[in-house]
Amino acid sequence: MGRKFSKHGIRRLIFAGKALTADRDSAQLSGSAKQHALRIWYASELGSRLIEAETRVIGPLLETLFGYHLLYIGCCTGSRLIETSPISHKITLGLGETSLDADDSPGLVSDSGALALQSDSIDVVVLHHELEFAVDSRAVLREAVRVLRPGGHIILIAFNPLSLWGLKRLVLAFWPYRQESARVPPWQGKFRKLKRLIDWLEVLDVHQLNNFSAMHELPVAISDRSSQIGRLAETMSRLGSRLKSPFGATSVIVGVKHRRPLTPTLRAWRSPMPTPIQGVTSTLQGHSKQSEV
Repeated sequence: MGRKFSKHGIRRLIFAGKALTADRDSAQLSGSAKQHALRIWYASELGSRLIEAETRVIGPLLETLFGYHLLYIGCCTGSRLIETSPISHKITLGLGETSLDADDSPGLVSDSGALALQSDSIDVVVLHHELEFAVDSRAVLREAVRVLRPGGHIILIAFNPLSLWGLKRLVLAFWPYRQESARVPPWQGKFRKLKRLIDWLEVLDVHQLNNFSAMHELPVAISDRSSQIGRLAETMSRLGSRLKSPFGATSVIVGVKHRRPLTPTLRAWRSPMPTPIQGVTSTLQGHSKQSEV
């Protein structure tokens, strides 16, 4: 005899199936396919606006960070986000020969979850929307912190679920007739809250210096900036930046790596002096004298 489900039980099964499909689609977009899909989206009108907004926020920050080596982990074409950095040696991570021209070729071909770099060798690490689409996000973050030297800085950029962009992702995920855009980045990624990302960094001995949000515009393509919706987007961007709203499309976390000091070994206490024999008083010189009792 078949099992009967209530109306609410069937609804839960449908939602669970959608979540399972979302996780399967996200896993399928790993590797080079993920990079290719992200590069295509970054080249779109909405993706270009996102990169411009993030560059305006991160550019002045990178100008204040110095060192010898900078590692960029992301899929932004041409690495426009790190152009303002004074560090001369910039390494761009890639998973394969997915670039179309020589200027956009990756400087390092490696898996983001197992970087082919020496530990404590990088001064600045920029982790740009990599955790949302990685199969093992914690492994990617562990590797980024591993190659970072003590005292080095990490800049983590991730989509904010508490924003209009996060709301659009939820609508696309649970819409009965999902569009094709819901199955590709960025809406297919896993948006994580700011507090969870900070907790992950603290576990890895990364102290948070600052956090803020960027891109306060609507998550829709705007062909004409002079139109009514274009003017509304500019107004929202100005107000969000002026009020330092935490509900922007992306969350930016700046942290510095600390190294835990070694626990010193406690010295063993001196053994207590033996109890003197009754009638004999012990002296500091090690001699004894007969008690008068």
